[in-house]
Amino acid sequence: MFSWIFSTYSSPSPAVVVSPGPSTKILQDPLNHRAIECLRDLVQLGGGGTWPPTATYDDSWPLPLRAYHSVFRAMETSLPVEEPSLIHARNREIIDSFRARMRSELERRIKIPEVERTLEEWESQSGVQSAWLGFFTCISFLRHAYRWGVTPIVSEAQSEASVEFPQELDLPWSALQRHFGISSPSGCMTSICYSNMASDEILQYSVTAGMGEVHNSTEFWNTKLVVDMETKLLPAYHLFAQAISFMDFRDPDAAQDALKSANDILRAALKYFFNTMVDSKISHTVWMAYVQGFQGWALEGIDGISGGQSLLFRTMDSFLGIRPWPTPEKERLHIPEAQRNWLNCLRDYDIRAVAKEREYIKVTNELDSLVKQLRVWRMGHMRRMQPYESQNRPERKTMTAGISVVDAPDGEQMILHLKKELGRRLAQTV
Repeated sequence: MFSWIFSTYSSPSPAVVVSPGPSTKILQDPLNHRAIECLRDLVQLGGGGTWPPTATYDDSWPLPLRAYHSVFRAMETSLPVEEPSLIHARNREIIDSFRARMRSELERRIKIPEVERTLEEWESQSGVQSAWLGFFTCISFLRHAYRWGVTPIVSEAQSEASVEFPQELDLPWSALQRHFGISSPSGCMTSICYSNMASDEILQYSVTAGMGEVHNSTEFWNTKLVVDMETKLLPAYHLFAQAISFMDFRDPDAAQDALKSANDILRAALKYFFNTMVDSKISHTVWMAYVQGFQGWALEGIDGISGGQSLLFRTMDSFLGIRPWPTPEKERLHIPEAQRNWLNCLRDYDIRAVAKEREYIKVTNELDSLVKQLRVWRMGHMRRMQPYESQNRPERKTMTAGISVVDAPDGEQMILHLKKELGRRLAQTV
C-alpha cells in the first residue's frame, strides 16, 4: 500500500559542484595586491559584479526613469530606412521630423522635476550598478538616435557643427557622466556594446528594428563579437594581475606559468575573432551603413566609438608597455573610471621593464610571445577591415566612427588613411 510513495522516490543524486566563473574567481582571489584590487574593482564597480558587464533594464530602474525605455521603443522603428536619400533638403526634413517626434515623446512621457529628484537620490544611494549600466545604455541610444536623426547616417547630419539636445536627454547624461567618470557627450563601448547584450543574448536596444535578417544579424554579431572577446579574455586579465603579483612576490616561475596560460587564452580568442568577423555574420555593406555610422558622433571635435576603445586591446597595450598611452583627457572621454584605473595599474607596473631589469628570461619570453600575437592580430585586422571600411556610401561623407569625418574623397583614399593609422600602431607594437 506504500507503492505510491516508493514510485516517486529515487536515491539522491550526488551533489553537482559548479565551478565558479571567471568573474567570481577574481572577486574571491585571496592575493593581496593592487593589481588584483584594480581588477576586482573593474568587475564589481565597473561591471556590476561581472565582466563584461551585466546590465539590467527598465524594470530595475527607479520608476520615473522607466519612461526613457518607452521613448526609445516608440522611436526605434522610425530611425532606420532601407534606402537613404541623396537629396540634402529631403534628408534635412527627415532628420528634423525625427527629432521633433522624439522631443514630443520626451515631453509627453518624461517629468523633468521627478527625473531630477530621482537622479539625485539614486546618485546619493549609489544604486545598483547593473541598473545604472542599463540606464546608461538606454540614454546613449537615445542620444545617438537624436544626434543622427536617420540611419544610414547622411552628410546633412555630418555637416552639423553642433546639436542642441533636449533637456530630457541632457539631464540624465550629466548624472551618467558623473557616475561613470566620463566626459564625452556621446555613448561609448561600454554603453553601446558591452551593456547592450541582455542575459538571454538578445540586444536590448537595436538600430535595425523592423529591417531584414541580414541587418539584424550584422548588428547582433557586431555586439556579440565585442562582448565575447571580453568574456574569453577575462581569465587572461586575471592571469596578468596574478603575474604582476607573483613578480612582486619574487616568484618568476609562477609568473611564467601564468603568462604561458594567458598566451594560450589569447591565441584561442584571436582565432575566434577572425573566424567570426566574416561577411556571413557581419555583412560588409550593412555594417558600414547601419552599425559604424550610428556609433559615430562627429560633433564639436568629439569622436564616437572605435574598436581601439575596447578594453581588450587597451589592456594588452597597457600590460605590455606598448606606448604611447592616450592622454588622460582623451581616455576620460569614453573609458569609464574603473576601466581607466585597471589600465593605469598595468601601465604603472610595466611588467616587461621589471622582467628585463631582473633578468627573468623565461618571463620575458612569454611576454614577447604576447607581443607577437598582438602584432599578428593587428596585421590581420588591417586586411580584414578593408572590405568593411571601403564600402561606397554616397549618402554620407567618408567617416570612421572613432575618427569622424576623414579628409578622403573616396573609399580608396579612406583605406589608405586607415592603413596609415593602423600601420602606425603596428610599428609601435614591439
